Amino acid sequence: MTPPNRARQLNSSETIIWSHIQNLDQYPDTHDFGTDINQANLVLFSTKSSAEEKIKTLKSWVFKSQPCMFGRMAVKKVQGLSLDICFIEQSDLEAGDSHVVQKIQDERRQWKLKAEKAESHGFLVFFNIKALAYAKPSSKLVDVCKLLAGCYLVEHAPIEADVIYSEAIPLRMTDQKLKLFKAGVNIFYGGAHSTRNHDRRMPGGLLISVNAVGHYTQALVMKGMVADLNEAVTHTKFLAWLSIGNGGFGNENLPSATWHNRDSTIDESERPAHGCPAYIPKDFSTKTYSGFYHTDVLVPSSVTADATDLKQSEGKYETLESWNDLEFEYLNSKETIIFDPNYGFVQGHPIPEKAKFDNPWPPVRPVKSKAAECPFKKAK
Repeated sequence: MTPPNRARQLNSSETIIWSHIQNLDQYPDTHDFGTDINQANLVLFSTKSSAEEKIKTLKSWVFKSQPCMFGRMAVKKVQGLSLDICFIEQSDLEAGDSHVVQKIQDERRQWKLKAEKAESHGFLVFFNIKALAYAKPSSKLVDVCKLLAGCYLVEHAPIEADVIYSEAIPLRMTDQKLKLFKAGVNIFYGGAHSTRNHDRRMPGGLLISVNAVGHYTQALVMKGMVADLNEAVTHTKFLAWLSIGNGGFGNENLPSATWHNRDSTIDESERPAHGCPAYIPKDFSTKTYSGFYHTDVLVPSSVTADATDLKQSEGKYETLESWNDLEFEYLNSKETIIFDPNYGFVQGHPIPEKAKFDNPWPPVRPVKSKAAECPFKKAK
């Protein structure tokens, strides 16, 4: 349940969120976000485009220009992956905070009913707002991200920066019992282009993305698309490996904001027998990877507030913050105990019928280890 005091903060009849958005520092209309985003924005901000046309444009962009393989496959409904989209436009924000919260929660609930039947594995809340699309990275944008995230994760509002928040997705298993699966929640926005957060760029505004990888893994088994859970994990882990190091879209001068660690001690039997694309080194670690941000954090304050254009910052790359111990280990078919950080991802958490819309996963603040070697530094 949502604590009453927190619910009152979000369920206001005032337009507090819209006021904050209008106060964001803006790039000029002529700002270059890359050809892919510039072209998509022509449709996404056209008064002649219907909501259906805008959603189709967003999906097309995701399929071509998003590093995450799960998202790219889901928008095309490939290999059993699918997602749903909650479309929020300016008139929704002008109708008041309570309206925005109610619309998102209604569609969140409907999506979970589909997810229960293994009909959907991802959820996007798309704020198709020009003032968000052209917002400069800043501390004010960090605050807006927290407010918008609180409209989705009302059970955790007010949202804090630099914290990992998880969603809980129901799935009715073959024995008809319910389980909840842990899912990641991230934010994408236009101003991320050419910054340390480049791989979280997107057209048309701001996006809250929910990705239930473990839920999808179990659904593969239930639908008979794989022989067993081990084969399903092998499949989803390969998609996760493909997603890392796959960034840099929209700016040929920037490599990916995430990259694979290298480990020559890994048994070759743990790596794909058919090999990997060129952006994945042959001796890549199957257990950890690195990035300019913690990829599980919902609102990473440092990168969201940093407007530094990396393509104009040669010689400074070695000073960038990086994380070198991000894990693939959450994708594992082994049973885990409830106190394990990876509990709930693949095996799920058994629940009674009345708990299918609950979210039991507490927020977690990650701890940073030593800095990783920056790929920009090696490239230069």
